Amino acid sequence: MKQFELVYDEVILAQLKKLGENRHLRELLSKMFDKMEVLGPRAGELIDSHLFIYEMKSKQPPIRLYFKHVKETDELYVFEFEMKTSGKKQQKSIRQLQDKAQILKNRDLLG
Repeated sequence: MKQFELVYDEVILAQLKKLGENRHLRELLSKMFDKMEVLGPRAGELIDSHLFIYEMKSKQPPIRLYFKHVKETDELYVFEFEMKTSGKKQQKSIRQLQDKAQILKNRDLLG
């Protein structure tokens, strides 16, 4: 069975450090990461078909986890997670991730 490699952005690494002793949230995110390694991009819902940005959701607690599928290497680039609050905040986050993914894509094309 194929295993997808996860690459963590500095934002998610900082978020994970801040979690500290929140065992429940750490376990939930760990399960989400495990699912991503097995299912790859099928673990989430495609939210940008040009940049291949996906969103994975949890209902309890309400969390959104964002990642990008790098097709050439089959890596999943994990951006960040956020607590679900409003649709307006979600759209702002998605726009920021699109900008970041475009920068990564351009860097890969140039480098």
